[in-house]
Amino acid sequence: MQDEQLQRKQMKAANYAQQPERFTLLEIKLQMRSTHGVRLISYAEGDWHCTCDFYRERGTCSHIMAAEQLLGPLVPLPTDTMPREEHHDPER
Repeated sequence: MQDEQLQRKQMKAANYAQQPERFTLLEIKLQMRSTHGVRLISYAEGDWHCTCDFYRERGTCSHIMAAEQLLGPLVPLPTDTMPREEHHDPER
């Protein structure tokens, strides 16, 4: 039988998992076995990268698209559609 503290942590984790807006993807590295070989996919500083030829030619690829679908709501919005942060000046 699990102890009560662990059960509370599991419930809290389940609650957090239902709120993806609490998370910000900063960086990630993935290895993917594609149809034509192993691809290395990374995300850092707001940019995706892939080792495939199509990415080098076009700046995106099916491997990145698949990673975005897999990560779902954790993938940041493009910067031009992100809401601007309001400046909160206590003296205003």
